Amino acid sequence: MSAPLTVVIPAYCEAGRIGATLEALVEAIDGWGAEIIVVDDGSDDDTLGTAEKVLSRVERSRVLRFEHNRGKGAAVRAGALAATGDVIVFMDADLATDLEALGPIVRALDSADVAIGSRTTPGSAAARGMRRRSVMARCFNVMVRRVTDIPYLDTQCGFKAFRRDAARRIFSSARSDRFAFDVEILAIARALDMTVVEVPVRWTAIEDTRVRWLDPPQMALDLCRIAIRWHPRVRRRLRAEGDGDAPTGGAPAGSVQ
Repeated sequence: MSAPLTVVIPAYCEAGRIGATLEALVEAIDGWGAEIIVVDDGSDDDTLGTAEKVLSRVERSRVLRFEHNRGKGAAVRAGALAATGDVIVFMDADLATDLEALGPIVRALDSADVAIGSRTTPGSAAARGMRRRSVMARCFNVMVRRVTDIPYLDTQCGFKAFRRDAARRIFSSARSDRFAFDVEILAIARALDMTVVEVPVRWTAIEDTRVRWLDPPQMALDLCRIAIRWHPRVRRRLRAEGDGDAPTGGAPAGSVQ
């Protein structure tokens, strides 16, 4: 039996805060009949045990686990493809985005296929953290706009929602395993002519970031690959074919337990 909502949380070495995040989420969705899926991305701490302890009392909820770290994109993809909800939301384990946005982002799907949390649209609020992280984020956004034709100023907010059918089509074609996966999601949605809306969120920077100085070169390379694979000519071909199917050959979700 499907749930009205599935919330997917990718988690890598989050034993110190995944418990509090899940407790807050369980309270926020009380009465929704929702499913929660935590994807432990090969953690070497007690992320698995902590998450299982909380979710043991939440019906239909569970933890999937990678044997080795594969990246946030791979974890979100595995959770989204395992979800049974009519609506699928993924959020970060650090709870940087205030859960008050959960209702609005779900309701936004009444008129859209995909809804993305935004820290830049009117009505949003963002408490910035370290200057280094802010500089990296701005540089990456500039690269996104130059390399792709994605029009959104905030592609990286870890709070996005999908209608179930849209999630299946997008994540079945996605390949990016790490931090550029958000851009790929939006590129695929545009290639499939899906409606994407932005929803303002309240966001607080959490300084224990997983992004390192060594990551941007890999992210830039991933952006180039995404831009080539999901070039506007691909969209024209898909529309001409008339069935809207995405190119095949996406990487499998990976082995989970």
